[in-house]
Amino acid sequence: MSEAIRFTPPPHIAKELDVIDELGLYKDKKDFILDAINTMLSANRNLRIAIACKLYEKEEISLGKAAEIVDTSIEEMKKILSDHGIKRKAGASIPKTKGRTKAVLKILRGN
Repeated sequence: MSEAIRFTPPPHIAKELDVIDELGLYKDKKDFILDAINTMLSANRNLRIAIACKLYEKEEISLGKAAEIVDTSIEEMKKILSDHGIKRKAGASIPKTKGRTKAVLKILRGN
C-alpha cells in the first residue's frame, strides 16, 4: 500500500529543495526526502516507539516487527507495550500486511 504524499514547502525550504538535483549528492528530491525521514526516525527513538505501538495496537504488525522498528528485543518491546497501556495479542492472528510493514521498514532503513 503506497500513497502519494503531496506538500508545498515554505519558500525558504522550496529554494533549498530546488538545488538538491544540482548538487549530485542525491539522485533527486525524492531520495533526499526519504533520507531526511530516515534520519529523523533514526534520531528519534520515541517516534519509532510511538509508530511501532500504534501499528501493533492496530494489529498491522507483529510483536517481532514492532521490536524491529524500535530496534530492541522482544522482551523490551513487551515492556514498552505494557508501559503504553497496550495489551499484547498473544496468539492473535496479525493480518497479512507485508506491503505496509516493508514500507515502514524501508523508510526506517533508508532504502
